[in-house]
Amino acid sequence: MRPIRADLHIHSLLSPCGSLEMTPREIISLAAAKGLEMIAVSDHNSTLHCELTVTLGKRAGITVLRAAEVTSAEDVHSLVLLPDEKARISFQEWIDMHNAHIPYNPDIFGDQVVIDEKENIILRIDHFLTAALNATLDEVEAAAHIRGGLFIPAHIDRPSMSIISQLGFIPDDLYIDAVEVVGRTPELLHPVIRNSDAHIPEHIGRRFTTYMIDHPSFEELAMALRGEEGRYIMTDLP
Repeated sequence: MRPIRADLHIHSLLSPCGSLEMTPREIISLAAAKGLEMIAVSDHNSTLHCELTVTLGKRAGITVLRAAEVTSAEDVHSLVLLPDEKARISFQEWIDMHNAHIPYNPDIFGDQVVIDEKENIILRIDHFLTAALNATLDEVEAAAHIRGGLFIPAHIDRPSMSIISQLGFIPDDLYIDAVEVVGRTPELLHPVIRNSDAHIPEHIGRRFTTYMIDHPSFEELAMALRGEEGRYIMTDLP
């Protein structure tokens, strides 16, 4: 086993708040430059840029996990990481089923586009991706785990759009694989990780977590979060 640097919260240009410079190709290039061996593309309520980034990552020797930053009905942001393409497709179908389809004006909020490998626009999303789904936090967690995924409440120490800011506490009956923090580590029973939440190129890798694992993969990450077979979260968080 060896230490692996991972940033599991990166937005592409598909997210309305993401810079148009955040193409899958640019994300992979900058991840390599920052010494990251594992990343996740986690756009708001969408997985549509995952597969292209997975493909580009394989060519560059970077493992890309399929993910999304999901907004529940309570306006809580959570990362959902998925084990494979079958699970991603199924989870995207679940997102589409629960999407509120709020009309979206790109002139106000910015473009929401899916591109191909040559960076041609192949799809424009016409509903507001950051809007809350018609699904509770419990339902998001269940949808993640029934597909073999990981459920990680995002940036829980932020004053908005976090499980603490919206609910005031972390429910005991919520099956949480880890929690993501931005700043100082709170006293929690759950595994704690940090990621960049990058929306612009220069933020990729500004925060990351080091995992002691055999190789970068979804399965190894899951084992590290559970502290199984010698895998663990290595980074000493402040």
